[in-house]
Amino acid sequence: MECSRNITNLPVEILDLLFKYCGDMTNKLHLAQTHPYLVEAFAYHCRNLFECISNDKEISLSSWRFILPVCGSNIKTIHKNIRDSSDEELVNLVALHCSKLEKIKLSFETDSVDCVKSLICQRQNSLKAIRLILMLRSESRELNTKMLHEFPELPLLEELKITNIPIENYDHIQKFKNLVKLEIGCWGLTKHVIDVFALCAPLKKLQILFLRGVRIIASEQTKIHLPVLQLKKLSITCEQHNSHAEVQRFILSQGKSLESLRYDCELVSYSNEDFLEVIRICRSLRICMLPVQDFIFDLECVEEILVILRQNGVTEDNPFLLVPLDLFDRYEEVVELLKCSSSPELIIPCILSLLDN
Repeated sequence: MECSRNITNLPVEILDLLFKYCGDMTNKLHLAQTHPYLVEAFAYHCRNLFECISNDKEISLSSWRFILPVCGSNIKTIHKNIRDSSDEELVNLVALHCSKLEKIKLSFETDSVDCVKSLICQRQNSLKAIRLILMLRSESRELNTKMLHEFPELPLLEELKITNIPIENYDHIQKFKNLVKLEIGCWGLTKHVIDVFALCAPLKKLQILFLRGVRIIASEQTKIHLPVLQLKKLSITCEQHNSHAEVQRFILSQGKSLESLRYDCELVSYSNEDFLEVIRICRSLRICMLPVQDFIFDLECVEEILVILRQNGVTEDNPFLLVPLDLFDRYEEVVELLKCSSSPELIIPCILSLLDN
């Protein structure tokens, strides 16, 4: 008597083809839920389909309730705007089932802070990059949301970006000892004042620092004992006044390592003397974006810049990218001056909008 055979007797490689012909995810889920062996085949079929959970994935929460217990170990990234309880449930499912989660980008309001903290705490041994954006309501000008103090040390964390996270949290950034990149920003409803020297001092591996909408200060202690950092990229952009002396001091303190610099702040413009001081001390600098409205560009100045750049090892193959942030109307003038200089190939002038593209 012949043994009866059915779909569950087929190898998963054949069932993989069958799932491909099912069409949309709804049909695949219906098939997978008919037999435990088909759940295994579904997991095989989806092994490369679910590496990232994002806002543009049109998959219902009920589907995720089935998918994540089966395929959660394949998911490395979540990009999600948390708007309601269903989004919170999805984040909690990710925390429970995505054991290899490496990157998260979450936008949320204060009501959802707990689920964000839970996700990070549960996945503390796999996370390498975190971006948190606290969405501010117009009436929420004064926030007191503490969350970073509850985070563990996150031993693999190399990249942290926080936007609108209240300043009360900043001291706790120092426990993330392996940070390579740190970005702090706010959108204008909060006022962030940072002693950047003290904040970054314990972060010995930090190479990239972006500050947006913050005011830099220095305590008496850090004025006397300037912490030694090894930043390769530094970006400071803000609409409020920063002490130019403090910012310049911070930039020059990175002279041995800095390769890329952007400093864009209202009411600040670099003089010839300040600019030349930057390129003299920051010998590895190859990308320079500074406000130079008060800068006097003439051929003599260009030649002086070129002398310094040659001493710094700038060559045609390793040129100096100059982005004058507030000289759009004089861009052509700068280009013409370079054409008349002794080594025009050493400097590439650029407009920021073109650089961004």
